[in-house]
Amino acid sequence: MIRYLIKNNFKLMFRNTWSVFVMVLGPVLVIVLLSSAFTELMKSYEGGEDFSVGYRMERESDYHTLMEAAKEAGEEVGIFFREYPEGEVQKVMENNELAGFVEFTEDSYVVYTSDAYEVEGMTLDYFMNKVISTGVDEALRMKEPDELLPVEKLEYVPAVEAKDYYGIIEIVYFAWCGILCATGVLSNEKKYGISRRFQVANVSESKNYLGKFIPIVLTSAIGMLVAVLFTVPVFEIHWGRPLVSAAIVLGMITAGASMAMLFYNISDNLVITVILQFTVVWFMGFFGGSFETYMFSSTPNVLKQLSPIYHGNRALVELSAMGESRYVVGALAYALTFTALCSALAILAGSIRKRGKA
Repeated sequence: MIRYLIKNNFKLMFRNTWSVFVMVLGPVLVIVLLSSAFTELMKSYEGGEDFSVGYRMERESDYHTLMEAAKEAGEEVGIFFREYPEGEVQKVMENNELAGFVEFTEDSYVVYTSDAYEVEGMTLDYFMNKVISTGVDEALRMKEPDELLPVEKLEYVPAVEAKDYYGIIEIVYFAWCGILCATGVLSNEKKYGISRRFQVANVSESKNYLGKFIPIVLTSAIGMLVAVLFTVPVFEIHWGRPLVSAAIVLGMITAGASMAMLFYNISDNLVITVILQFTVVWFMGFFGGSFETYMFSSTPNVLKQLSPIYHGNRALVELSAMGESRYVVGALAYALTFTALCSALAILAGSIRKRGKA
């Protein structure tokens, strides 16, 4: 009986072509929009090796001799000093495309920087501080910063392009929306009183549940596969470790389908189910980085960790960027636990509702 239910519902879901089409088209459109919008934000900074700065010095300044040595040292580390005795500092910097400017008075100096050359400005400030406080020899050791400062290596994700990031995480987001595939089946079931017939036929609630749950998972998985196969060559999206990534996406699909079935068996109303599902998924996606990249998000970490979407997103993005992730096990465990819990509660809710109608 259960094989018949799965087969029949699977066919009905694929006949409802608009919902399958939305499952494929939805992530593609969102990937295009968000990757375009956040390309500049996620672009890695590539600073130039060499840059020019200006300087001027009062005749009575104590830094004349030191500055001559600093100019020679600056060339060795890629900082080229040019003297500009006249003109307003800001205009001189803009007109000559200078990354910074140093103004020496009798016994002090001021370093001017530009927002357009933020990293170069910090480099100049550090260089001048070393020149003035410890001498030219120490400033030259900028080439070997490990000897100057204690270095602590932190965990980080290498630069990820916007198209790779959103090309992955939007698949995860829509994987949680598989209830769309079942709208035709559930609405017809309600319209023609099919659930009543199942009661007469004495079909157990667990078989009734699996008869809907498995086709939702299969249809959603096919929809996501088509979306991935389309976006990978068109947008050159890089997925890491395909089998592991596929397992994580499948886990997200099963978790989303089980939650939707729980909402449906509790409410017995398709509209309420869709509203609840999309509301919960939106919030999980908001905290999980589906709209704002989790790397740049100011959301408290505890809220991110509560979102199963965050675990899936982070595991997949790190697999893409580094080929490994310590979030893989957590993402799979979270999805399986979520699926098992929601499935058990959905079957229980369906059984209680069935007894109430008996």
